[in-house]
Amino acid sequence: CDPSHFTAKTSLMTHPGDKRFRLWYVGGSCLDRRTTLPMLPWLMAEIRRRSQKPEAGGCGAPAAREVLLVLSAPFLRCVPAPGVGASGGVGPAAAQLNPAVFIFEHKAQHISRFIHNSHDLTYFAYLIKAQPDDPESQMACHVFRATDPNQARRRLEARGRVRRTGEE
Repeated sequence: CDPSHFTAKTSLMTHPGDKRFRLWYVGGSCLDRRTTLPMLPWLMAEIRRRSQKPEAGGCGAPAAREVLLVLSAPFLRCVPAPGVGASGGVGPAAAQLNPAVFIFEHKAQHISRFIHNSHDLTYFAYLIKAQPDDPESQMACHVFRATDPNQARRRLEARGRVRRTGEE
């Protein structure tokens, strides 16, 4: 299961009520069916380690990258942060937000759980089903790092509003 498998190919429409959070996308992973809630902090730590320490030969997980997490009822979209190009460069071409490019998109109502790292409040994750209509579908975990520990709390509050709006 590829955690970015959920990507939809629609453009990013911005609305006045959208909430945007500039974060670092650390990475994602699919969960084995045997994964239990007490294992989730370990899974977050493993995703974090993979992004910080590529394996020999350059075949490791990609490094964390700066993104915008956009909460726009009923969707949650992860898009490359403006000001950072696809290759990580900064310049005029990278300064614009490309509305047709995003890393992944989910319906906010399909997020099943949020996880905080109690030792480092800047790290958080959420779980989502790969195929929400299939009860046997695998879950994926997406891990982010905020620059401000309070940003994660604000994100959770905003996510709750988007989720309620998406369920109406």
